[in-house]
Amino acid sequence: MKGSHGRCARCVPRVVPHELFSTEVIDLAAGIAGLPRPERSYVVCATPRSGSTLLCRTLAGTGVAGVPEEYFEARIDTGAPRRPSDHLRGANDLYLPALLSSDEPPEAPVYSALPAGEDYREHLRRTFARGTTPNGVFGTKIMWTHLEDFLPLARRLPELAGAPLGIVLRSLFGDARYVWVSRRDRVRQAASLWRAIQTQAWRAGQQGAPAAEPRYSFAAIDHLRHRLAGHERAWLRCFAHERIEPLRLWYEDIAADLAGAVGTVLRHIDVPLASSDGLNAPTRRQADELSDAWVERYARERAALLHGAEVTA
Repeated sequence: MKGSHGRCARCVPRVVPHELFSTEVIDLAAGIAGLPRPERSYVVCATPRSGSTLLCRTLAGTGVAGVPEEYFEARIDTGAPRRPSDHLRGANDLYLPALLSSDEPPEAPVYSALPAGEDYREHLRRTFARGTTPNGVFGTKIMWTHLEDFLPLARRLPELAGAPLGIVLRSLFGDARYVWVSRRDRVRQAASLWRAIQTQAWRAGQQGAPAAEPRYSFAAIDHLRHRLAGHERAWLRCFAHERIEPLRLWYEDIAADLAGAVGTVLRHIDVPLASSDGLNAPTRRQADELSDAWVERYARERAALLHGAEVTA
């Protein structure tokens, strides 16, 4: 498999084009001062509610595949993950944020929090220490939206000032392998995401923020469906520009055969596992009757809309 060797002309949202096409030559062999370069690394590229958490937590549980977490999810302005309304940016319905009981950013996990004023080099140092298993394998997970903050933060390092995304990735992660996790049922993915945005409970059993019962919204699910599709297309363009050949995995296949998916990833990153015994899911699936009802209602209303009927938000 190929690593990240080229430049990605469309890999980062809201970035001025000339920043992506920097002609500055950077000595990759020199590395980044004060930072270790992983002996072996891989990056799980995903979109929300695609099964990437289930996969990554199981990979971490093997003890030989790094600890792939969302180390780069924090926003520059808050040092914490995205606010609920960030997911609704660009929606045609301006009233969608009013459906949110709170728009406070969630509490930052220890692995991704960015203390105010801290040198980003310190965050990267902690990330490599936390994300690497004793056999030298480092793993991380990156959502497409993370790149909006991760790239400018990485460019604060003098060695990466003005560097395009491909150079940033290769400088930090070396000749990494890539795993691309997607979901075939985009409507169910969007419905799941809309529910998680409202409850701030991103895994089954997780205690979310105190809130009213999540509310169905055709406009929200439709917006998120298109947004997720756009992020998938962006990953595809990125891989093409970087000449990356990722391992492609699907939510539906991961859920059906978790041990098989983990084994496929381990083979992709050339890490042996003595036995697949005990590869139990550390995260339960959240799909239930409410999710089913939302998906069915969305399908009916979308069909009606295509036939000219009006649909409430």
